[in-house]
Amino acid sequence: MTMSQAEAVRLLMADPVLRLETLMTIEDKNRNLVPMMLFPIQRDALETRTGRDVYVKPAQVGFTSLIMADYLLDCLTIRGTVSVIISYDEFITGRLLRKAQAFYDNLHERVPSIPKMEHKSTFEKTFRGLGSSFYIGSARSFAFGRGETIHNLLIDEYGYWPAGAPELLFASALQRVPLTGSSKVAIGSTPNGEDNDFHEIYAAAKEGQMVGKSVFKSHFYPWYLHPEYSMLLDSPYALPGDEKPVLDNVDSEEAALIVRFEHLGIGFEEANNKIRWRRYKIAEMASLRRSGETRLLFGQEFPEDDVSCFLVAGDMVYDPDRVNEMARECYPAPIHHLDADIWQPPEEGRKYLIAIDAGEGKTSESVATVWNFQAEDEFLHCATLSGLYSQDVMAEKGMALGRYYNEALMAVEDALDIVVHVKTYPQLYYRTDPVTGRVGKDIGWQSNTKTKPYMITEVIRNLGRIKTRDIRIVSQFRNIRWIRSNSGHERAIPTGADDYHDSAAIAVVCRESVPIERGFVGVAGWSSDWGK
Repeated sequence: MTMSQAEAVRLLMADPVLRLETLMTIEDKNRNLVPMMLFPIQRDALETRTGRDVYVKPAQVGFTSLIMADYLLDCLTIRGTVSVIISYDEFITGRLLRKAQAFYDNLHERVPSIPKMEHKSTFEKTFRGLGSSFYIGSARSFAFGRGETIHNLLIDEYGYWPAGAPELLFASALQRVPLTGSSKVAIGSTPNGEDNDFHEIYAAAKEGQMVGKSVFKSHFYPWYLHPEYSMLLDSPYALPGDEKPVLDNVDSEEAALIVRFEHLGIGFEEANNKIRWRRYKIAEMASLRRSGETRLLFGQEFPEDDVSCFLVAGDMVYDPDRVNEMARECYPAPIHHLDADIWQPPEEGRKYLIAIDAGEGKTSESVATVWNFQAEDEFLHCATLSGLYSQDVMAEKGMALGRYYNEALMAVEDALDIVVHVKTYPQLYYRTDPVTGRVGKDIGWQSNTKTKPYMITEVIRNLGRIKTRDIRIVSQFRNIRWIRSNSGHERAIPTGADDYHDSAAIAVVCRESVPIERGFVGVAGWSSDWGK
């Protein structure tokens, strides 16, 4: 029995992969017009989407083209569809507009009966008789009617959006997408550091899959899933010494990748081809010679895991291998009590320290972390309390958490006025000379330009002992960078948020309120007014 034309069309429209590969053509990288046969990453992005998805992807794998073609077909086949694509700047927006027009023109040549384009402008295309619209605009200047419904929304290269645009534009556009089974929201980007909304929404989606805290599903695609990222041994671009079937001088990263390739079913010959390509791309970026920063750029443009790819260019103060190892061991807190995330509940007879980094309440978070230092080689992080709390509220919450942890020793940052609100707490840290161990009369630790280098030095020295499952602490370890001043001196300063980091650092330097070790800052302690 042959399939009727209506059945064939129905089958075609029901399968997003079949629909695209049957109807759409695209220019390949050699500028040839070819059928749009999907790469593995593109295919998976379509087959696993939920309608609310966030994607971390390598550069140049056709992700944006895929979503554009899919949304355009919706506009042409489903009456009244409104599809919106918002890119991060005007230059990219212009390219996307031209690509969308090319998609339509090529399809019209193959299927002349598709709806005619009724109106086209610098940002909008509408289709005769359907009431469908296709919008493309820039995050810097996009304007969209407040009353209009959006059925399909793509937030393109979200990691590169200008400051302020996520709150003003994305949040507004998202509210216009109806909660129906056919609506689609896709957020895609290559990584661009951790101190931005894209990293936040991806991390929340990844965590939310386990604890239900996000409506988005996270998708991560490493570069080696893309078949084009491979280099034959006779390629004119192969580096000197790499023109051989089996590469030698394999380093630890490459060896780990080869093992990973084997588990993925990638053959030995292709594994060498991929390592050969990887070596070339790293050498290509290193040729830019931007103060040693280019090595990190490869992992940003061509991610291999969803932790290290968010490293920004620059020199991390803390050992990146150790920080990455810590990040891989993180997971959402299994217990939530007293507004705190708890990984290790209190145990009878154990002593704890709670360190509070005070925020302003409206623009910066207050963070309290609870620690146990009784094991000789382990600084065990037990709980985190954080929020945009005022000083008095944070003091009350911190004292309640401290009492819960066996009346933990409380070390507050002597900033703003939080000290005033915790004076009734029975176990307070009093400022102590780190060399002599002499206890002063002032409550709390002062974080300033004089004491911050000491805090960072102590964390560096003890990084291998710190055991935390809180990804927020580990993420902020990456924000501490060596920055060279105009005079040529390097200073360790935060390049992003550091409230979780500072709470952990306060705990480390104030542990047990006794001398830590002699000699690490010289033979003498602070002066009588140290920290002031």
